[in-house]
Amino acid sequence: MKKVILLLCIFAYSDITMSDDTGYSIEEATSYRNEWTLENWDNGGPLSKYIFLNMSEFWNHSIISRSDPVIELPSHLRVDVAEFLTITDTGNMSLSDYVANSTVNGAIVLHRGQIVFEAYPQMRPEDKHAYMSLSKVFASTLIAILEDRNLIDVSKAIESYLPSLEGTAWSGVSIRDVLDMASGINCLEHDEGAYSNPEHCFYQHDAAMGFRDITGDMIVSPFEHITTPGSHRPAGEAYEYTSINTFLLGWLAETISGRPYADLISTEIWKLMGAESDGIIAAPRRGVSIASAGISSTLRDMARFGLLFTPSGRKAPLPLISDAYLAKIQQGGRPEIFNAVEVASKRLVDGEMPRHNSYQWDYVMHDGDFFKSGFAGQGLYISPSRDLVIAFFGMFDEEQNGHQMSRIARQLAKSDLFN
Repeated sequence: MKKVILLLCIFAYSDITMSDDTGYSIEEATSYRNEWTLENWDNGGPLSKYIFLNMSEFWNHSIISRSDPVIELPSHLRVDVAEFLTITDTGNMSLSDYVANSTVNGAIVLHRGQIVFEAYPQMRPEDKHAYMSLSKVFASTLIAILEDRNLIDVSKAIESYLPSLEGTAWSGVSIRDVLDMASGINCLEHDEGAYSNPEHCFYQHDAAMGFRDITGDMIVSPFEHITTPGSHRPAGEAYEYTSINTFLLGWLAETISGRPYADLISTEIWKLMGAESDGIIAAPRRGVSIASAGISSTLRDMARFGLLFTPSGRKAPLPLISDAYLAKIQQGGRPEIFNAVEVASKRLVDGEMPRHNSYQWDYVMHDGDFFKSGFAGQGLYISPSRDLVIAFFGMFDEEQNGHQMSRIARQLAKSDLFN
């Protein structure tokens, strides 16, 4: 009898969990387009959700082209995953209930290359959603691919490859320190006023990239602006998050390869991972791609990228993600810089302290799992040892409240569901 009940439950859960959302009416779309400004687009709520699902309407962009064959993701939806009990600040509830009643727009779980959970409570499966800072790990992956070909030595100073940085505060900063957010450059993203004060270095960088308004005598070119900040600590001393580092990585990848950034992602990653749809990347100022935050794609294609780091996606004869790159993420970080300048408790993941950060990945756990987040609720959690990928899109509400899927991803990984 128990087997019959379980089969009935699985049958009842045989469809992807979806909302009744069929998109926006012309009246809604017109209202959001008229409301949009470079000052309000990321404030949260319905306006931000519309923009994050329709980035190509608001910024010039480049196409990240796909090609055949598509790598299929077999669906084997599991009721035990959907009913997994999550523990959150707002109470305990099943995974499916939490996703449906939070600021999550879409979520997917892959185990051994199969979809075991998929839900779209506030978007459609075909929608291209903004990654925001989750875009950063594409830049670091391109650098790792160039490393594998012996075209870059990340122990060298950045000006070895970008000579226009000679004589600036970047001079002598190793590429590895740029990869690990430890450049020591005084242009920090989480300073007070970084997103609101036109006098702040990071605001000016954001404006030069096209995400903020250019005002007064701001430098329009990001290639010129990058030469202006000073340093406030020695490189390699502390992990301090700022997207200005990722801009350098994108510029470096283009310089070494001689190819535009979107084309690099397309030929070196997107086509090879078997994407089902073209991606896009925002390129507002004269076609300069926003490597730190500009990518948009379907949720399944984000999951396909994550799959490249797992056994199911690293099959012979030539895995895209090399053993060397995976080792640099999992074992090559520097725990001594991770909490050098911040209270350790701020980086706890469901009560656990990560071991380190590495290659633009926000945290790496002691068991080798790693994660990258994006502003307002984007996330990609990868557990190579469990052959597990958890990916999600989200949005802040009007009060800037988000969801807790990064915490839940860790709970899922540590459960007995994927042993």
